Amino acid sequence: MNGLSTLIEHGGFAAYLIFLAGGVLLIIGTERLLTLFVRMSFNVKGSVVTIRSLILEKKYTDAIQVCNKEPNAPEMNVIKAGLTAVESGREAMKSALGGAVLEVSHRCEKRVGYLALIANVATLLGLLGTISGLIKTFASIANADPAEKAKLLGLGISEAMYATAAGLMVGITAMVVHSVCVSKGESIVGDVQDAGLKLITWIEQSERTKNS
Repeated sequence: MNGLSTLIEHGGFAAYLIFLAGGVLLIIGTERLLTLFVRMSFNVKGSVVTIRSLILEKKYTDAIQVCNKEPNAPEMNVIKAGLTAVESGREAMKSALGGAVLEVSHRCEKRVGYLALIANVATLLGLLGTISGLIKTFASIANADPAEKAKLLGLGISEAMYATAAGLMVGITAMVVHSVCVSKGESIVGDVQDAGLKLITWIEQSERTKNS
């Protein structure tokens, strides 16, 4: 806390803007991490095995009931969407699967772009604080007494460096959180796409079994 108060106290006006960006980062980053790593992350391997067995036996209603037991799991939502449309034909099922995957993708990407924006803005604000501090330094020492020049120079450079440090601290944190969220989102979307492809394969296998 002492370090943060020192940065705010000596970083100039740019430091206040940087820490405002840091507060926004804290809110959005926490919400995104909770959503991606808690609210959208489920271990559904056992349920998927059960659903596969039911689909191969053409017990689609029972398979949908298994999906309903985990309504927040993205894979279960995609499989349920496909099973609900399976009686309407293959194209309708593929369309339903595509829509469900797109919905999951939108949930994963929601507000993630703001994290990259905060990273860029915080870094630029740090640069702005650096330039502002140097300008104030040279302006103040231009007409200052020789005895005061060293003190004023030190204060100005200190403000510039504190602003730079604050901008880099927030910017690097935002970049890391953004990368983690993008990676996790891509993993979730990949899992639901894989679930959709498996469902199509299982449906085709069940139809071949029935025809044989």
